[in-house]
Amino acid sequence: MNKAKLSRVIPDETILKNMGVLTENRKFKNAGVLFFCDNVEKFISQAIVTCVLFKGLDKQFILDKKDFKLDISSNYEEVLKFLYTNLKIVYRMEGFGPRKEMLEIPDKALKECIINAMTHRDYSEKGAFIQVDIFDDRVEISNPGGLIIKESEFGTRSLSRNPTIFSLFNKLELVEHIGSGIGRIKGEMKKAGLKEPVFQFGKFFAVTLFRPTQEELGKMAGETTTQKTTQKILELIKENPKISRRELAKKIGITEDGIKFNLNQLKSQKKIKRIGPDKGGHWEIKE
Repeated sequence: MNKAKLSRVIPDETILKNMGVLTENRKFKNAGVLFFCDNVEKFISQAIVTCVLFKGLDKQFILDKKDFKLDISSNYEEVLKFLYTNLKIVYRMEGFGPRKEMLEIPDKALKECIINAMTHRDYSEKGAFIQVDIFDDRVEISNPGGLIIKESEFGTRSLSRNPTIFSLFNKLELVEHIGSGIGRIKGEMKKAGLKEPVFQFGKFFAVTLFRPTQEELGKMAGETTTQKTTQKILELIKENPKISRRELAKKIGITEDGIKFNLNQLKSQKKIKRIGPDKGGHWEIKE
């Protein structure tokens, strides 16, 4: 309730009843359990969000896996952390201002997809969870429960399977405009110069957000800025092959994540090679 900035002048029980999450018998409805219960899994065992990082383009090799079993707003925050940790950060210089930090897939699009999955999933479907899968070329977010409107109305008409959950997310200011989520996802991807997302319907609802290619990453970062940064890194490595990421970040003036991104670009272009471990090793420039 503090997150929603609700007035605490009236008793909490009255507030919860007004929000539609508490029965007259003072028991939580499902939405109340999802938002306010300390042990959600005890009452709704299927209210889990599973996040998986895969190596490659299929589900053969798992690099990381997390199951989030907290209240729904905490799950939302944990899923975002997982995505931010495992997706690339792009740095763009605009004019003479400071560098702008961006996620390789627009965070607004990711947030809309997660909120959509949590508000529209079928919580009566047991044994199936919301799934967030990261592959080398895409992110797939799926939830149990297909469309509850006609397929022809998709993207133009909105009808929530769980209106109380949607209302509570709205109170948390995580929903911008009712009924405009799909259009906003498409718009954010288009603005970033990425492929149009793919939506799939059936017993599950799924959306695929495509990650940028190296060429698209260059355009997002600004070719000139990226080239200047990598050239500076090469010069500093030539001066000191044992230079660390922290030292590079300090000398160039970007974060260590930014250095990591540019080092990976140089390695993929076969311009540099790492010899030995992170500590005690050194860089070799490939002429």
